[in-house]
This record gives sequence, C-alpha cells and structure tokens, in this order.
Amino acid sequence: MRNVVYLILSILVISSCSAKRELLVPVLLEYRLFYPDEARERGLEGTAWVQIRVGEDGKTVDAQLARSSGSYLLDSAAVRTAKTFVFSPARKEEQPQESWVLMPIEFRLHLVDYESWITEVTILQMDIGRDYNSEKEKVDELYELYKQLIYSPAEIRDLSMNDYIRQIVLKSTARLWNGFWSKYPAAIILFIDIVKRYPDSFTSLRARADYNRFLEKETTTIRYTLSSTEADSLINTLLEAVKD
Repeated sequence: MRNVVYLILSILVISSCSAKRELLVPVLLEYRLFYPDEARERGLEGTAWVQIRVGEDGKTVDAQLARSSGSYLLDSAAVRTAKTFVFSPARKEEQPQESWVLMPIEFRLHLVDYESWITEVTILQMDIGRDYNSEKEKVDELYELYKQLIYSPAEIRDLSMNDYIRQIVLKSTARLWNGFWSKYPAAIILFIDIVKRYPDSFTSLRARADYNRFLEKETTTIRYTLSSTEADSLINTLLEAVKD
C-alpha cells in the first residue's frame, strides 16, 4: 500500500545565555507548528536555525532567523513557529531568568500510513459532531489532517488514497467523484467536505479560499491526466461544487 507525506518538526534546545552551571536552561513545553501549504505541495524540506529570547514567564519575547534553511517559505514559517513557543523559564537560584536559546527547526516530509490517518480523521469527526462551533480547535485539527493528503506532492499521489477518502467524506461529497474514483486522485474533494460539513465555521471560509487557489493549479494536472472530455466534466463539477 502506498503512503503519503505529513510533516514533523524536530526541536533541540541549545542554551546560549550563560555557561554557569547554576543557570538552568529553559525547556520547551508548548508550540504550534506552521508548515506552509505551498512548501508541502512543492515538497520543500530544510532546517532553519532561530535565535529566541525567552522571557521570565517562559514565553518567546523575540525570535530572529540565525541560519537560513535555503527557502524563504520555511524560514518565515520557522520564525512564526518560534514565536508560539512556551518554555519553562531558565532559572538561577530558583529565580526565573530571561535567556536566549538557539534552536534548529526542522521541516521534513515523512510517510504516514493511510490506516493511521483514517483512524485519526474518524475520531475527530465523531468528537466534533453537530455542535461544531463549540469545537473550533478540533475542526481546525481535522482540516490539518485533510491537508496532509491535499498538499502531498503531486508526484506521490496515487489512486490508492481514494479508497480511504471515500470512507470519510460525506455522501454528497463522494458523489462529486462518481466516475473518477478509479481515474484520478480525489484529495481535492477534502476541501469540499470541510465546506459541506461545517458551512458556518471560520475553517470553512479558509477551506473555500484554499480550494479556489488549489483548483487553479490542479486544473492543469487534470487536463494532462484525463481525456479532454473527462477533464472538462470533472473541472466543471469542481467549479460548481462550492458555489453559493
């Protein structure tokens, strides 16, 4: 079975504030990952080093790029990610201290098993239920899972993903792909599924905007892959799918 890619961020904290042994370095407790969709779609990977000033409360006060990953997209995402870091602050004689740390933020696309992916998706869908406006964070989390397939580089997408997509999307979403399940990867309809499931959510608005941008690029691949008649039919279906 073919797998798809997802992202992880590996973090190492290196103290750059003091060589004195009595100064304990901060330890990372919380963070929010940012891996640009465009970077994932293009298969960009790399490591950016970020210098971070940690306040006495453990929150990031400032973050600056120290060494580039070689990609502006990843560098920007690394600094943005670093600004979300929450540490246990450095301490000297039990007193919290402001400190500096130098951290490598690594962006890597790794293989994830479809079975694990569909399990996570199903659990989240059940957790969210009908009252999705009270589960905003989980709706966002579900959308991030969807984007693991949507923004996987085109060259590694294959038709085996369709069996899993068909199991987790709404029936009305699945019907859009009738006639194409065995002909073209269906990842794009995951945008539509978010819009249909959670129509009044902010995540739905983001998914709609992301969908329109994605479809502009996907149209070229569809026309290259399918016959002209099939391509016209599928593209027209997708253009109409999220119209108000």
